[in-house]
Amino acid sequence: MFRKRRTAEPPPVVIGSLDGFANGRLHGWICDFLHQGESAYVEVHWRGTMLMRLRASLARHDVNAIGVAGDHGYCFWLPALPPLARGDLTLTAEIRGTFHPIALGALEDQILAFFAPGPAAASLDRCRQLWGTNQERETVSSRTYHDVIYLPFTAGILLDHDPRWGLYTGDGYLIPEAAYRRGADLALVGQSERIEIDGETVDDAPFETMIYGGPLLAHYGHFLVTTLARCWAIDGSLPVLFHSVPAVQDHAASYIVELLRHAGLENRSFSFDRPTRIRRVVVPEASFYELHSVWTHYATAMSAIGRNVAPVAACVPKKVYLSKSRLHAGVNGVEGEAFVDLRMRQAGFTVIHPETLGLAAQVNIFRKAELIVGTAGSAFHTLALVPHTSARRVMLTLGESLNSNFLLLDRVCGGRADYFTIKDELTRSESENFSMTHVIKDANRLADRIIATVS
Repeated sequence: MFRKRRTAEPPPVVIGSLDGFANGRLHGWICDFLHQGESAYVEVHWRGTMLMRLRASLARHDVNAIGVAGDHGYCFWLPALPPLARGDLTLTAEIRGTFHPIALGALEDQILAFFAPGPAAASLDRCRQLWGTNQERETVSSRTYHDVIYLPFTAGILLDHDPRWGLYTGDGYLIPEAAYRRGADLALVGQSERIEIDGETVDDAPFETMIYGGPLLAHYGHFLVTTLARCWAIDGSLPVLFHSVPAVQDHAASYIVELLRHAGLENRSFSFDRPTRIRRVVVPEASFYELHSVWTHYATAMSAIGRNVAPVAACVPKKVYLSKSRLHAGVNGVEGEAFVDLRMRQAGFTVIHPETLGLAAQVNIFRKAELIVGTAGSAFHTLALVPHTSARRVMLTLGESLNSNFLLLDRVCGGRADYFTIKDELTRSESENFSMTHVIKDANRLADRIIATVS
């Protein structure tokens, strides 16, 4: 009886590339050319100790485009390491039970430079330029108008490019107190000073008298400083009219309905999707004009709303770093901040990603933390709900200028705030998900400077 001799399986044919390193992020792709349906594993070793191991299974469409099937990408975020010598850091791939070194090549110089010791870090420079003005208003007014025409947002057009929305008199003039204005020159945000209404089909509102709440802006910071800026005159006794798309109660952001509830307006807030005539509308002026001015009663009204946010039992750390490293879309993105997160943890900070927290948890931080550090953004507008917090706030501006909204909040909400710029530590990049993306040049050095500034 003859037996068929088993032939030896050929060794793996390893293909791949170590593509780049920046701010602790090491990435590439690797696989066995003979078994493209299987994934390799990649290990990172530091002085013989394995730091991490992961499967090379990330999608790489550029690799597929050159004829390699399957998902074979990998990405490591290296930990904060001490200064390295050549050979301290090594990469190894496990493919079908065999191990294959991955040469660092020219990237080793970049990695060594990133973790190299430098001179004592200098503190960051204070931000001394202002975008907008920082004025306090002596008073704001409220007037009642009759036979008001409500023109909704135009579908598919951003409100600042939409000339046909707002509250208008019967003969087509924009009601001054209802105008959405912002900036040092108080320019209109969309809207028109006068508009032709003749010939349009206009519905009648289901309420005889309403009070105007302004545009409902589905952005946390703008919602706090603009949408709620008329709450000083709104007590819930009248139905509140907002400009909103979608309808007020249909917004996906939980903080919108939650804050309206805390303001006593959850079931008293309405918007219309067609031109509508309202017989009588009480129109309070905004108490906060973005990038321009604020009235002290803004803080009074917002504080009352904030007191309705129930306390959270969770323990709040003394030192908090508010990070954008997990923010996937918005106005300003920051690439490379994940490594800053690591360094801030080493310095005793708890790293928090505000977009992952509910409203009560964010308010709790401002109530109880002693030091709050982070890049200037909407998360710091939570101060409006917790005026005169004892927490020291250190905000890092991404550009040369500080948005004056922060100083307007400081003016009426008090507390201690310092503003520093990190613009020299950044470069600009394009992104589909952010209006502007800032790339950290050297996250290790930036972390040193932040820690030196707040220590």
